[in-house]
Amino acid sequence: MEILIIRHGQAVDDAPDLGDAGRWLTGKGRKVTRRVARWLARREGRRPAAVWTSPLVRAVQTAEIIAEAAELTDEVSVVAALSPSRDTAEILRLLSQYQGAQPLALVGHEPSLSALLTALVGDVGWTGLKKSGVVAVSWDGRGPGALRFVLDRKAMKAVSPLKEAQH
Repeated sequence: MEILIIRHGQAVDDAPDLGDAGRWLTGKGRKVTRRVARWLARREGRRPAAVWTSPLVRAVQTAEIIAEAAELTDEVSVVAALSPSRDTAEILRLLSQYQGAQPLALVGHEPSLSALLTALVGDVGWTGLKKSGVVAVSWDGRGPGALRFVLDRKAMKAVSPLKEAQH
């Protein structure tokens, strides 16, 4: 299966009366996420066919931007297992059972996304996703997966995942 692991865009630092879960994307966060979403949608092999997201507002907003750029007609799926600090085993179990269209985009939070990446491909010296960052993985549902690419957001191009992981 092809998996796109995507960190939510830049969000406001404080959401009075809403707590961390209610923080929304900033204007810059929306702008950068739209740019990333258009980049993903331009190529068949990286255009999301389905999107799962954490229930937190900033992740849902990011997921909606990704889905819109990919011209998806199905709903974005809110998946509690993508919430911060959840057990990585929960999302791995869901992924191993997934039979839907691919690539599947997962929108969530650090450090949970890095823990998921390590669970999928092993320890490759990964230093984490920046906001609106993307890493692509091929995984057969059983053994270690393979890193396909990391998005260099400044150049808007796919780069070797091992070179990126070493920075």
